[in-house]
Amino acid sequence: MSSDDAPSSTARVVEPSVGVDAVEEALRLLGLPGAIGAASYLTSPNATQYRLLVDVLADEQARRLTGVPHDELPHLVAARVQHHVRSESTSAVLDALADPDALARRMEQLVAWRTCDTWQDQAHTEADFLRNRARYQLTEQGAAVNALAREIDAGHDTRTSSAVLAPPILAAELESAVAAFVPDPEVASTALAQVQTTIVDMARTAGRWQARLAAGLSGAPDPDKVARLLQTVVDYVDMWGAGVDVYSGRIADAADALEAFPDEAWRGPAFARLGAAADDDRVAEVVAELRGTLGTVQRWFTGPRPQARALRLQMRDAVAPLLRGHRTLLAVGGAISRSADLLRLATALETATDDDAAWRVWCTATGLYGARHLGLTAPPVDARAETSTWDAPPVPIERRLRLQGPRALSGRAPRIRDTSAARSLARMEAARTRARTAEAESRLIARSGTTLSSWGEIETVEAELLLDLIQIARAGAPDSRGCYRGTSSDGRRTLRLTPVTPAASAVLHLPAGRLVLDDALVEIDA
Repeated sequence: MSSDDAPSSTARVVEPSVGVDAVEEALRLLGLPGAIGAASYLTSPNATQYRLLVDVLADEQARRLTGVPHDELPHLVAARVQHHVRSESTSAVLDALADPDALARRMEQLVAWRTCDTWQDQAHTEADFLRNRARYQLTEQGAAVNALAREIDAGHDTRTSSAVLAPPILAAELESAVAAFVPDPEVASTALAQVQTTIVDMARTAGRWQARLAAGLSGAPDPDKVARLLQTVVDYVDMWGAGVDVYSGRIADAADALEAFPDEAWRGPAFARLGAAADDDRVAEVVAELRGTLGTVQRWFTGPRPQARALRLQMRDAVAPLLRGHRTLLAVGGAISRSADLLRLATALETATDDDAAWRVWCTATGLYGARHLGLTAPPVDARAETSTWDAPPVPIERRLRLQGPRALSGRAPRIRDTSAARSLARMEAARTRARTAEAESRLIARSGTTLSSWGEIETVEAELLLDLIQIARAGAPDSRGCYRGTSSDGRRTLRLTPVTPAASAVLHLPAGRLVLDDALVEIDA
């Protein structure tokens, strides 16, 4: 334990007045807030150990109201460590935390910081006098500080259910309060309580969004800022979106209706909360609280520039800086740089077995496949692909294109060619091709486990698939047993050719003729 964590002799940590800045002392005398002793464990050199102990006490606080005994605390700490860390180093950590003297000193320091309270169990036997009978429980400040620390660690998740439904909840509860304000004050009080909870959650969520916007729009853009800004805009759209505009009118009308009720009518919901025996001062305080909540609702949803609309405008104005930051990252090659992908592609090209394999890798990575045209009704081309342009027959060119060029500067824009019929034919042909291919694959897989010499005749599509697989398998080197192995270009099928003993030949009867191959055992995995 470091000297900074040494426990004080008293339960309260008091800073010495000698050497204290005069301004700080004056501010303290004015009653302004200063240091929070219950949060001192967060900045301690042993903050990880202290937070572990406080987290254990916070979790147990929800299950037991009489505190955690000192004897059970080491077991709870060990269970927490083993749940989060599963390695050989866990034992060393547990040994350090299980030291009774060290654990007692750290708990004494937490008590001195007012993070937790301690008291002694009653002794009923002689053995009770010899053991540590201390029980620990978090104080109110300690529990609040721990909740805040956990919220910060969680990253301020704003996707709460009440925030998502905030506008419709406010509209429904305010209208319910207006309808029941005079005839049923208890229902109106319950509705206003829901309004108070929703407004608090709404304000907390909006404050977090505004903090994210300020952090994301400040300084030069970087990938983290752009990501946070984008996530903020997406959260706002997903959670509230147009809900503010849809329900703002209903909320404003209900708020104005509540505002019109006299002070005597507001005493009904106040008595519903406090009871009929409440004094006038307490009732006046509750009435002021309810009217303050109504004022907050009006500031959010009524007036020429309500806060809800101002927040929407802030989100709208953040879109342009978000796009500029994204473009900046694109220009400088920031977090979305493709250099890593290009290096992996270069490595794959260098490790290719031959030029054909390298070309297939390049086409797969870049998508540079042959063009597929939808003009199925176009006449066939007489000239072959290897015919020179000088020897090929001329292509007719329209007179307007020859006179005006590819871009007409006058006249009416030409109609877009209707390719719906060609697209329909292409879809039908593609469907038929997929069906034939699927049937051929099924027949080919059914032959797995047999030798080539037993196959006999093969259908056209089935032969194309088989020859493609054999070509890929034969392109590689055989293994130690002489087996060839290859995977189809789409990665869905794997072919393995195992030579038979003694060596023999196999004749395959294809639609285009006969094919003689070395006989082998064919195994196809789909």
